[in-house]
Formats: sequence, C-alpha cells, structure tokens
Amino acid sequence: MTVSVDIIKDPVINLKARRTLDGNVMIFDHEDIDIYLSMEGKKCLAFPKNQMSDKVYDSQDRMFKFMASRGVIDRSSIRGGNIHGSLEAKMLEAKVPGIDPLEACLYVLSEYINGEKPFFRSTKEFDDERLDYMLRPDDDHSTDLGDVPQEPRKGSLHPGIRPYGFMYNYSLVRENKKYALSTQCIGLGMGIATVIENIH
Repeated sequence: MTVSVDIIKDPVINLKARRTLDGNVMIFDHEDIDIYLSMEGKKCLAFPKNQMSDKVYDSQDRMFKFMASRGVIDRSSIRGGNIHGSLEAKMLEAKVPGIDPLEACLYVLSEYINGEKPFFRSTKEFDDERLDYMLRPDDDHSTDLGDVPQEPRKGSLHPGIRPYGFMYNYSLVRENKKYALSTQCIGLGMGIATVIENIH
C-alpha cells in the first residue's frame, strides 16, 4: 500500500509569541487563552487570559482536540493543570527525521488560531451591536422621560433587602414562602445544602 504525503517545506507562520528566559514559548494570539509550550517538560499548556468560563474551556478543548488530530500531542495525556483553569497535554516526541517538536506544535497552533479568528470577529461584532442597542435604542425600544408614571415602589428588588449572598433570603420575603433550599456543588463529588426558614 502506497501512502502519498505532501510536505510543506519551511512554512511561514505569524504568531504573537515570546520566549521566556528558560527557553519556553508563550503565545498570545487567542482572545480567550494564553498558550505555553514547555520544552523541558515536553508539555503544551493553555491558561485563561482573564477569568475562567465555559467559553474559555471550550476554546481549550477545541485547541487540544485540534492538536491531537494533527498528531503533535498525546490525546490520552490531556488533563487539568496545577494552575486554576489551565489544561495541559504532553507533546509527542518526534521520531521522524528532520521534524522539530516545537516547530511542529507552533505550526499546528498557527493553523488552529487562524481557524478561530473569524469567531473572534463575530464575538466583537456581537458585543459592539449589543452595546449599541443598549446605548442607542430606536424609538420602539426606548421610553422618553415622563412617559412612565411615578410609583412609590418599582422593580423587583426591595430597597431594604440586600440581594447578596443567599438570594433565597430575598426570595422568601418576595414570594412570601416559609422555606427555601440552597444547594451548592463544590467539585470532586462534594457539595453542601442549606435549609432557610422565614420566621416572619
């Protein structure tokens, strides 16, 4: 069986990258994550650029799946890192003559980021459109001052109750209920539950 392979010699990539003092590489092109290639540990890591969220995790997940499909990381090694919100994977050792693992990872990451860039633009356009909608609404979605009559009490938030911490305290008063159940997951199979009673 004959296998045909097209090899691109000396491909040119353009990344916002920086070398650390210990020789590792940091990549900053993605809008949600920063990417770190550790040459000593033979690992690729992805950190949240700002706060951890489902959107950030989806970006990390897509990146590692893409890298695994291109054969530069070990799919079975993908796991959470020792820094909150980070994911990491082991880079495969190059056994093909003339292939440098770092260069291969950089090329694959360049492909991944170029594929993500249209989504960056879509997200920015959506945010700009939403901001414009809130700051400059049309006549059908705005109310002139004085059109809505004044009332002693408006809205759903009672001024005497601070809706912080247990929101259920506020809900009990608002809904005139006697009990509320608050549950919180902690992770790793742990959790906590609290029953709150409205004695009034």
